Amino acid sequence: MGTDAGRDRILYFDAFNGVSGDMILGALLDLGLPLDHLRRRLASLPLEPYRLTARKIDRNGLSGTDFRVEIENGRHSHGRTPGQIYGLIERSGLEDPVKEMALSVFRRLARAEAAVHGEAVEHVHFHEVGAVDAIVDIVGACIGFHYFGARRFFSSPLNLGSGTVTFSHGTWPVPAPATAHLVRGYPVVMGEVQAELTTPTGAAIVTTLTAPGAATPTWTLNRWGFGAGDRELPGIPNMLRLVLGREAGEEQLSPTTAEGVRDEEVLVLEADIDDLDPEAIGYFMEMALAEGALDVRCAPQQMKKGRPGHHLSVLCRPQDRDRMMGLLFRETTTLGVRWKPWRRWVLEREFREVETGHGTVRVKVGRFRGEPVTVWPEYEDLKRIAARTRLPLKSLRQMAIREATETE
Repeated sequence: MGTDAGRDRILYFDAFNGVSGDMILGALLDLGLPLDHLRRRLASLPLEPYRLTARKIDRNGLSGTDFRVEIENGRHSHGRTPGQIYGLIERSGLEDPVKEMALSVFRRLARAEAAVHGEAVEHVHFHEVGAVDAIVDIVGACIGFHYFGARRFFSSPLNLGSGTVTFSHGTWPVPAPATAHLVRGYPVVMGEVQAELTTPTGAAIVTTLTAPGAATPTWTLNRWGFGAGDRELPGIPNMLRLVLGREAGEEQLSPTTAEGVRDEEVLVLEADIDDLDPEAIGYFMEMALAEGALDVRCAPQQMKKGRPGHHLSVLCRPQDRDRMMGLLFRETTTLGVRWKPWRRWVLEREFREVETGHGTVRVKVGRFRGEPVTVWPEYEDLKRIAARTRLPLKSLRQMAIREATETE
């Protein structure tokens, strides 16, 4: 992580000329994200061969970075399903916060595509956004946000452009259907430039991380970078500006990031329910986790008039608040949802693979001040080996922990 990561808390998308995935990555590189760091982290994704390039460029007097993903041999893989992309990300060696953020973006994209085409999310086939360059753009952007320690995200109104855009489903007016669905409820402008200025990839990243119309708090600007779009447009600098800073007064918080602990804001949504069947509660909990909740809890309690009921609690990121609220109202019988902001400290984590003698197990290692304090094997790996070998799962867990500890 960069040396200023513990201080840079807020990231602002200044989308005066729109936003796309490659513009976001260009701006992150312009801010100081090392290209080699980006390459190393992306290498854990099992994708077709590609090459990343970045060069300084001048547009209408503004200096920025032009980022490109070049597919080797010109071969693109289109038509990936959401499940296939989720699997790529989940099996990677990326940090948990990067995985969670990237998965949230792709889940939002999947819901938009499903709504546009009138089909179930699991039947969606990504075309442009399932190609290697789009996956690199989304995951790479999340790598950059994590590198700079960005915790809160805000955006200017998104400039959508005008005219038409041609893609796999034909020629459509700007904004493209998926983009239009993604930016519903968000401030936008449509200018006279005859071009698609905001792409589905860019719209998905911004609208996943920001709340509609959220007011930027009083903050201190630290630095900024410009990312170039892939075309020269007459009369305008085809650039996106990203601005990093921190909220005023934040310096009073404990600077724990340097010690291996992230300080971040989360939200807790709560509801008390006494008229919902147990199967529906279980279904809601599964849905909330699938939609990006950090944790979900259900506790029995006695409610008014002596009725037995349940207390539902959802832990989520600020940008997921409205989605979790909607899920509570749609999938449960509650008539009201309480929510409150919390702060939490989270250990920096890394994934390693260890060999147990019966199979390979991924192990999560949590470090505090450089020392491993938590070592925990992945349950799905243990379950797979236990089913094949008929060995007790608890024995396999002990083997994996011992192997991970001895190789520290």
